Amino acid sequence: MAPSDTAPSSAAGAPIGVVGTGVMGASLARNLARHVDGPVAMFDLDQAKIDTLLAQHGDEGLVGFSDLPAFVGALSSPRVILLMVPAGGPVDAAIASLTPLLDDGDIVIDGGNSHYPDTERRVASCAENGIRFIGMGVSGGEQGALLGPALMPGGDPTVWADIAPLLEPIAAKADDGEPCVTLVGSGASGHFTKMVHNGIEYADLQLIAEAYAVLRAGGRTGAQVGEIFAKWNDGEGRSYLLESAATVLTQADPQTGGELIDKVLDQAKGKGTGAWTVIAAAEQGVSVSVIAEALFARSTSSAIDERTAWLGAADQVEPAVDLPVDQVEQAYLAARLIAYQQGLSLLRVASEHFGWNVEPARVVRIWRAGCIIRAGFLDEVSVVYAQHPDTPSFLTVEPFRTRLLDRLPALGAVAAAVIGGNVPVPAHAAAFNHQTMLMSGSLPTALVQLLRDFFGSHTYERTDSGGHFHIVWEGDRTESKS
Repeated sequence: MAPSDTAPSSAAGAPIGVVGTGVMGASLARNLARHVDGPVAMFDLDQAKIDTLLAQHGDEGLVGFSDLPAFVGALSSPRVILLMVPAGGPVDAAIASLTPLLDDGDIVIDGGNSHYPDTERRVASCAENGIRFIGMGVSGGEQGALLGPALMPGGDPTVWADIAPLLEPIAAKADDGEPCVTLVGSGASGHFTKMVHNGIEYADLQLIAEAYAVLRAGGRTGAQVGEIFAKWNDGEGRSYLLESAATVLTQADPQTGGELIDKVLDQAKGKGTGAWTVIAAAEQGVSVSVIAEALFARSTSSAIDERTAWLGAADQVEPAVDLPVDQVEQAYLAARLIAYQQGLSLLRVASEHFGWNVEPARVVRIWRAGCIIRAGFLDEVSVVYAQHPDTPSFLTVEPFRTRLLDRLPALGAVAAAVIGGNVPVPAHAAAFNHQTMLMSGSLPTALVQLLRDFFGSHTYERTDSGGHFHIVWEGDRTESKS
């Protein structure tokens, strides 16, 4: 590795170093440079990337290295190193290269979208080498990283005093001025929280898309639906994603002058965090059905061979439903509340399982600004959790209990009407079914228990006494208790 042309002495006492000069790494480094006392050291194996970065932004307080020992030597103690490299092998490689150069108590922060089991492993392995490791979710995209992201660090609880002065100034600020960053918990809680954030993002994107489809089925143009979303965003529904939908739906096609939305291919994919959320929920026994349907809606949209086989002229279905705008809005708002609660339920259960000590009120406060799922109602959600930290669901507490109950009839009516009108709304339907199951005193899962005992001797539980029971189905049909 060739050393940078930047003299190492110019970075003496750098309070933080950033490994990785990609879009997110460069944006976070520039954000840090505006707020920290001293230069921000940058490292990349490719000297050309360092040269390009410094040519563009060297006057903003950045210094660059392609020699790792020189980079580490330029940092003040305890060293704080932010990794902004692709998840997986590159993170492990970076840690392996840094470990011999670091001292006890130095801090390594992984700011990528790492899978939480990898983060849990790295927290433990780094601790064995005296390194304090933090897995930190970063939300807000390139502009958020540059101007103020939501940051979700988790890991060694002793680290917060050292990194708070670095992270709080660069984080987004909520309306009350509070920075959208805190140590959410121990272990892999930071990356798990970001994974849940992305799962909720999947759900809300799908719910907005379904509301769009319902409104278009009534004969509206994309621009007209965008105007409707803009009105929703002025009220209780205010959110970054709803605002974004209102913006993109009014965009004209640069090529034809028509509506751009009508020229966009209806096949959506993802980068893995939605699937990770659904898998984690299955492992923890938590229902995230709205998130799951959002994930699988993308899968169905991309099932090209199957869709092509069904899209003959005689078989293609056409939407035929026109519902009141207010009813669609109330259905969307109800479903969105349920989606957020499903994600927070997963976070709560996982925190209890892994012993992370995550406080929902603190997490929700982080999500109030800077991140993709920021929304106006999260201020009230954070207050509910602060006042009722042990509640299993913020929806069971006022004012949300009444809001959800008032909107649930609209959600059920919209789901039923549009299914009959050939408009698929899997996420809305999942939200209604989820909430209805929670509110039902008797569920058909009683039959599931009995059938599992019939073919697999898995036993069943009774409503009138404790324990597990089994019927001798192939014999005298007597009941035994275990």
